[in-house]
Amino acid sequence: MGNVCSSIVGSFILLVPSLWLDIFQKIKALGFSGVSFYTDWALLEGKPGDFSAQGIFALEPFFDAAQKAGLYLLAKRPGPYINAEVSGGGYPGWLQRVPGLLRTTDPTYLNATDNYARSINEIIAKAQITNGGPVILVQPENEYSQAIPGIDFPNPTYFAYVEDQIRSAGIVVPLLSNDAYPHGYFAPGSPAAVDIYGHDGYPLGFDCANPYTWPDGDLPTYYGTLHKEQSPSTPYSITEFQGGSFDPWGGLGFTQCAELLNEQFERVFYKNDYSFGVTIFNIYMIYGGTNWGNLGHPGGYTSYDYGAVISEERLVSREKYSEAKLEANFLQASPAYLTAIPQNNTYANGSYTDSSALAVTALLGNVTNFFVLRHAAYNTLTSTDYHLTVPTSQGNITIPQLNGTLRLNGRDSKIHVTDYDVGGINLLYSSAEIFTWKKYASKTVLVVYGGANEGHEMALVNCGHAQLLQGSGVKIGHRNGATILNFQTSSERRIAKLDHNLYVYILDRNDAYNYWVIDLPSNAVSGNYSNATVNTMAPIVKAGYLLRTVEVSGQTMALNGDINATTAIEVIGGAPSPLSTLTFNGESLHFEQDGRTGAVTATVQYVKPTYSIPDLST
Repeated sequence: MGNVCSSIVGSFILLVPSLWLDIFQKIKALGFSGVSFYTDWALLEGKPGDFSAQGIFALEPFFDAAQKAGLYLLAKRPGPYINAEVSGGGYPGWLQRVPGLLRTTDPTYLNATDNYARSINEIIAKAQITNGGPVILVQPENEYSQAIPGIDFPNPTYFAYVEDQIRSAGIVVPLLSNDAYPHGYFAPGSPAAVDIYGHDGYPLGFDCANPYTWPDGDLPTYYGTLHKEQSPSTPYSITEFQGGSFDPWGGLGFTQCAELLNEQFERVFYKNDYSFGVTIFNIYMIYGGTNWGNLGHPGGYTSYDYGAVISEERLVSREKYSEAKLEANFLQASPAYLTAIPQNNTYANGSYTDSSALAVTALLGNVTNFFVLRHAAYNTLTSTDYHLTVPTSQGNITIPQLNGTLRLNGRDSKIHVTDYDVGGINLLYSSAEIFTWKKYASKTVLVVYGGANEGHEMALVNCGHAQLLQGSGVKIGHRNGATILNFQTSSERRIAKLDHNLYVYILDRNDAYNYWVIDLPSNAVSGNYSNATVNTMAPIVKAGYLLRTVEVSGQTMALNGDINATTAIEVIGGAPSPLSTLTFNGESLHFEQDGRTGAVTATVQYVKPTYSIPDLST
């Protein structure tokens, strides 16, 4: 399965079951492999003993849509308590008449939870991967991390009771926790331990009124050390990491929240998390949706947009959606990340570069190494030029070798790689970031990108002479059997062809946003689910606003997606050759196929939709 780069949604925030596939396809298109979901006890047991998960509250259509989209599910919160931003924490109103202390071993409280826990967990059990469903993990409780004075806390007897409710309903997949802070509660080796310990993180808080303020000291650089101390035997899991913010009554609106937790936040904070080797990474929220029927907490209003990657209206037009896509696709294309060992970052400042203004955390593997670069003052707006000196299979190399310098812009972060496998070709090093690579029968495609006004260099071993097929401004050199490409980021796309039919696409970040990698359905090994070790032939398509699915049958390629303007389509890898038919949303397109590269180009005409509103005056 590889990295679980996933997102959090509530099963009750979009009460139109037919629209779940829409959300799931938009998440899958990001390159994510899973969705974490929670359920609301108050909606399912409105009267004591009367549990009903039918109609719009039925979970089976939710499970079916996830499976069709090819997303694993993390049953993050069957409860009984689910979170602070729903009314009553998800507890039904009648629980106020139960005298027992909530979230304790008080028998009256525990007895009150039994019917709901049994019923919801039995539904989830049927959808486990062991039963052919999409559920791979289950989380007991939620942020059971603190209590008021006088309460026995943390109470392993209470936590074990919740776990037993899950297990006795037939759930056999691993249990995952989410400590509100990395306390280490219920980590393996402790009483009532879960199988995988995880914690949450909301480092920038919820000050949407000041969306450009990143306070000093708010970047968590200690996560990796705590993981090694608290739960070294389990995959590193950040069960919730900040993807937005709630907005209170009288607040300035979710546009401000989306700006506070924008694409720059994702680059700096998410890549900082990757530097610790996180392999289960959940973003809260990816889609916030709507607080229907006063389901939200009293401090919030009807919208729960959250400034998330996908807006309340289900739009994917925020730049943070595109940035999340770049990062997730890199992780999907980089199985070596899973076994690379994060290094101690105590001395990150000034390491691997010639600038004390920069900090680098290394993840060192058996062959491939990853170097996560940021500013030492993470919130600076200043750009810094630098040289990078890193270990490679050819010894330590200072980059760039040909000329110039590298650059890190303010509020940015990069992942540099060495000895990175591109379908059997050794990418000796690259300062340009990798979006993806795929190996097809007749060629290999590597897509890299850079930000504005950046210099970059990459070197490929035993790839002969590079021929620039498109664009200009790429300096080509050779050192010790490696072909070097040196360039400044430009809005002009460059394509270089090297030996072994390797095509390197050099993009600027804004152009990279328009590219999509969509797994082909019904893979013989992993079905519709993402699997980086086998899905190395998925098509790479430039398709504008949204590409949902790609199917190839014989000499026909069918694309499905959304456009918001007349859009140029380009399949740079994965199209049949020769291609006989290309469709977009079922409509045949006139296309051209390059005889040398096999790339396919076409145009989808945008027709503004029309609709009529009925007369409601009578």
